[in-house]
Amino acid sequence: SGIFTIKRFKVFSRWGEVIFEQNNFNANDLSKAWDGTFKGKKLNPDVYIYTVDVMCENFTVLSFKGNIALIK
Repeated sequence: SGIFTIKRFKVFSRWGEVIFEQNNFNANDLSKAWDGTFKGKKLNPDVYIYTVDVMCENFTVLSFKGNIALIK
């Protein structure tokens, strides 16, 4: 609620390699979601870092970062 669009979403390996990036999409668009793969192959269980910039309905851009744990 209140999110107009996702400006940028990136997922990084623990070594800083960009393994997923998606720009300018609606927050609930599952076709733009990361599926835990890189170059078409499933990634091993690990912790990955994400950054996301969201634009709110009032055109304020908020940035967040955190981690994603892939489990088997």
